[in-house]
Amino acid sequence: MLWDTDQQPVLDYLVNQASVLFMVLDRHGIIRQVNRFGSLLLGPDTPGKPFQDILIDFHHAFLLDSAVSCSDTVHLLDFVTLSGNTQTYHCFFYSTTEQILVFGHLDVEELESLSSELLSVNQELNNLTRELNKKNRELARANEKILALSRTDHLTGLVNRGYFSERIEQMISLAVRKSHPLSLIITDIDQFKIINDTFGHDAGDRVLQGFAELMQTSTRAEDLVARFGGEEFIILLPCTETHEAHAYAERIRLALPEKDLLRNGHPVSASFGVSQLLPNEKSAGLIKRADTALYRAKTSGRNRTVIATGNDTQLSNWQ
Repeated sequence: MLWDTDQQPVLDYLVNQASVLFMVLDRHGIIRQVNRFGSLLLGPDTPGKPFQDILIDFHHAFLLDSAVSCSDTVHLLDFVTLSGNTQTYHCFFYSTTEQILVFGHLDVEELESLSSELLSVNQELNNLTRELNKKNRELARANEKILALSRTDHLTGLVNRGYFSERIEQMISLAVRKSHPLSLIITDIDQFKIINDTFGHDAGDRVLQGFAELMQTSTRAEDLVARFGGEEFIILLPCTETHEAHAYAERIRLALPEKDLLRNGHPVSASFGVSQLLPNEKSAGLIKRADTALYRAKTSGRNRTVIATGNDTQLSNWQ
């Protein structure tokens, strides 16, 4: 060992635990030994280097001569740390016959400066984090709005056909898994082309909007009401038997003429087709049977509700 002392506990502390720089130089300024803190600060390959190589703006000859001529000298030195940064240390030099002992502690002013800088950086980081969280919340709201718009019919505010096509598969799967009934209503405003031709497209839009509102207020929160295209709408009713779905459709059908959607006393009516999910039936079959029932309602005089049977084979006008 390059240093000897009877104070072994003190030496062990300096070498292995103390948060101060402690190293041994030979008389030529070559680092022969460095404590654990110094190795972490300057790098494990520090022993063997000239002392001047780990310093910035250091007058080698003057420093060593000063250390040799005076048994207790202090210098303010800038070290290049392992991370590539610069740290200023108060260094104490003790000269012996064969070696020079160096003790160093971090400059208090620099430490305060580093602490102040760290606080400033932390504050800036907190500000950036808050701003990022704010932007993320705004982005999430924007994404929710975009998603809602992509699922919504802009005229009526109902969900559109694309979103309905997604949800019906999920609701059929749930109904089958839970052994719950699932019914569907397809409805179409009677003679809508005549309404548009006679009263104008603005009046036709009011009819579509009013009919959509009536269906929304006449169904439950768990029901799904969608605009299926043009003047055609579709309602999906979970946990609902055929007779219950028929009652929903009739309630809407009877209320529609009372709404005066054209605002001129001219009544508006609609026809309805109802179907209930059959065992092993897919969404296309359920929709086709309801659409066939709607077609029968139209061809048998309009303004009525027809329930689909399980063996309907008539071609549907649903695409």
